[in-house]
Amino acid sequence: MRKELGIGLALSACALVLSACGFRPLYATESTPAGVATYFGQIYVEEMTGRTGLVLRNQLMDAFTPLGTPGASAFRLTVKLEEKREGLAIQENTEITRYNYTLIARFELRDSQTEQVLNTGTSRAIAGYNVVNSQFATQTALRDAEERAARELGEDIRLRLGIYFERRYGVTDRPA
Repeated sequence: MRKELGIGLALSACALVLSACGFRPLYATESTPAGVATYFGQIYVEEMTGRTGLVLRNQLMDAFTPLGTPGASAFRLTVKLEEKREGLAIQENTEITRYNYTLIARFELRDSQTEQVLNTGTSRAIAGYNVVNSQFATQTALRDAEERAARELGEDIRLRLGIYFERRYGVTDRPA
């Protein structure tokens, strides 16, 4: 009984300490009506070239504006992609059996009205895939690696922009 009481008191003390540290959920909307999601809903994601660019753009649009593209956006996000393939596992006969697919995104967030650059960054994702005897299976593995890397980049860009909006506007201010 005394042990359970001690554990209960320790948990209560931890909860009290954590509530006083100023922790706020970054993507909260119910507890902070003017949270970061308000700003995400005002981002227009520019089109990107290639299949991987399409996957990344769709990922970002789903993350920022799940209800559809905003009519009048306050911000414009431009992303430039660079792709690399690097042989990782090389056999004695110089045949490569595993590759690392690297996707690098350089992004800029601009104010839609003034064209002022508000935030820039570089994000990188690496996804590995195997080369097998079946050409179809190898192409499928490459495509899967591209999609995994694009999804990872989308999450990283979303997180970075969320931190930017939190630092710039806080949770109670709204963009002009």
